[in-house]
Amino acid sequence: MDGKPLDPETPHNRGFLRVALGVLGHLETLEGRKRVEIMDLSQGGAHAVFLDEADAAKLDVNDCVLRWLGFDAFGTVTRRDGAHLAIAFDELLRPGVIKETNKQAALVVRNEFGERKLPSRLWAKGIYSA
Repeated sequence: MDGKPLDPETPHNRGFLRVALGVLGHLETLEGRKRVEIMDLSQGGAHAVFLDEADAAKLDVNDCVLRWLGFDAFGTVTRRDGAHLAIAFDELLRPGVIKETNKQAALVVRNEFGERKLPSRLWAKGIYSA
């Protein structure tokens, strides 16, 4: 999962504070539902990356719904760079959504890390066989 910005040369002159996430979500369009990683999120939009390179190559996205951690937002793709998408939301997200997303994202990362360590601990105790 590549976390490069869409355009590193562009100064950050956005109107909203962006929260770095790296959580999984779905982009729903008329062509179907595609898995994405949401790299960052603000009240006005998001930066997402298609997880499947084939989706990025063949999908022509304009209007979409971005879904993540029990939240969703309607939006329009304003820019594409390969698998990277910049999405502008139709309506601003409430600050509470950003705060709760940030809180849940930390728990998701912590849980995924713990799940990856569990087989190693069980194997070390002789309980788990590879």
